[in-house]
Amino acid sequence: MLSARKTLSRRSRSLFAALALSIWLLTLSGAWAQAPVLEPIVLSGAITSIPLAQRSQYWVDPDGDKSVQWVEQHQHQLPFAVRDHRHRVRLEGKAALWVRFDAQVEDNLVHWELELAHSGTDLVSIYHRTASGEWNEQRAGDRLAVNDWVYADRFPVMALDTRINEPVTYWVRIEHARVPFSGPLTIHNHNTLRELRIHQQFLLGAYFGMVLLLATVAIANAAVFRDSSFAYYAAYITVLGLALASSLGVAGQFLWPGSPRWNGMAEFVLLPMVAVVGLLFVRHVVQPRRLGRGLNRTALALAAMLVLVVAWDRVAPSALSLQVVTVGGAATMALVYVMLWAAWRTGDRWVRWIALGILPVLLTGVLPVMRNLDLLSSGFLSQYGMVIAAAIEAPLLFYGLLQRSSIQHEAQTRARALALTEPLTGLTNRHNGMLRLHESLVRAQRYNHSIALLLIDLDNHAWFEREHGREVADRALVLTGSLLRAIARDVDTATRVDDRSFALLMEGPVRPAQAVAAATHILAGGLRPSSQLPVGATLRFKIVVAMLPEPGLELLQDAQAHLQWLRGALDDLRENNRKSIHTVNF
Repeated sequence: MLSARKTLSRRSRSLFAALALSIWLLTLSGAWAQAPVLEPIVLSGAITSIPLAQRSQYWVDPDGDKSVQWVEQHQHQLPFAVRDHRHRVRLEGKAALWVRFDAQVEDNLVHWELELAHSGTDLVSIYHRTASGEWNEQRAGDRLAVNDWVYADRFPVMALDTRINEPVTYWVRIEHARVPFSGPLTIHNHNTLRELRIHQQFLLGAYFGMVLLLATVAIANAAVFRDSSFAYYAAYITVLGLALASSLGVAGQFLWPGSPRWNGMAEFVLLPMVAVVGLLFVRHVVQPRRLGRGLNRTALALAAMLVLVVAWDRVAPSALSLQVVTVGGAATMALVYVMLWAAWRTGDRWVRWIALGILPVLLTGVLPVMRNLDLLSSGFLSQYGMVIAAAIEAPLLFYGLLQRSSIQHEAQTRARALALTEPLTGLTNRHNGMLRLHESLVRAQRYNHSIALLLIDLDNHAWFEREHGREVADRALVLTGSLLRAIARDVDTATRVDDRSFALLMEGPVRPAQAVAAATHILAGGLRPSSQLPVGATLRFKIVVAMLPEPGLELLQDAQAHLQWLRGALDDLRENNRKSIHTVNF
């Protein structure tokens, strides 16, 4: 009995050990088992688009040397996992991403296509076995000319097998060095994808058309108004447009479809160049004197450093060089923030328009930086955010530049006008007034007609200054200038002669009655009350009128002598308190 019990106990322990070993083996085999088998994606006519997120599995080949035959043979031993919509992977070295999914077509009237909605991918290949068991391969990506893709499109697009009611396994191999890959894979109905492309091309065409128009207008403004700010703006918006066209696949499809080498590097060159040109544009428009010596030198040094780093990244591309370029671009955007803040504090309205305009691009420019630093997955915002921001930015920047140009041209016009006009009244200054008088005398003698010269004296100017101060006296002079401009014809010239005297040259042929009528109007206009003068005060004038040239005088064409002649008559008129207008030679 005891021996039987011992035998039973040994059998129990053996059975327990076998059970434990079985559990351990099951656990071990479960650890190496593939991900749960996913049901084939059913493609019917009622479906337009199906994302592969949660419907596909992925595995990373660390060496990137496995063929599709090898992956198919060893798929059950490989750690495939379900790929979700937030999936993001960094493919170090020569690593390759494999994505597997099954699809079954149920409608032979509809063609289906797989789209990788992400431009800039190095190489995308899709494999599946045909009905005869042969491998079918389709390839796209930046390592190939867009003309050599299956479909010359913005994004890689591959056709799916047309077999009906038979599940087909597809293998997608993706190579994407240096930048984390997170592009969405979607199966589209052919008609749906074409319609989607038409809408996208329409919107993108509107933006790039606006870029071309604004760049052309900016270049024209730079040439016509000699304003280099518009030239900087044209360079900035052109580089930004090319960078966005490259990142969205538009440039590869339409601008350089036969240049795979440049298509692969364009985004890595143009996006940093946007930061460089944008930094120089803001520096020039805001003006270095507003920024200070330190900030100005920092901007120039950072722009030069970023250009050198981009050159290094092109000569010896690596993950490190790309990270340095990314950090340099982020530093450039931060510096632009600081420059715009320094300019904003000046209070100039045009500066604030420019700051508000460039702000959206600065905010969305953070998205590529976060993507390169593996902090953000590709999506709608990361792809189209900068385009939306650039579309908002373009008219705001251009409006700010127009305001800036208008203010500068107004100041330049005033500066040029100082050579011709008198600053206080805006009338022709004495030098140019004498020049016009000389030319009028020459014409009058040549064509034998008469001109009129009125010398007007503001008789109560000294009273204004003594009783009400210099400001009111200057205001009286300004009102006098305004009155003379209102009475003068288009061909006449009103001139300020000295502190209180003015001259009105009436081009001929002029009759004496016209000259007297002009003098009377000036006298009457001065006597009208004005809200700009003290209550009860008016402008009192003494006016001398002469018809020129005077045959009896030997003044000929001497403008200064004619003026001195009238000044003598004006001095005599000042002594006569009962007379305000004096005609000297008629």
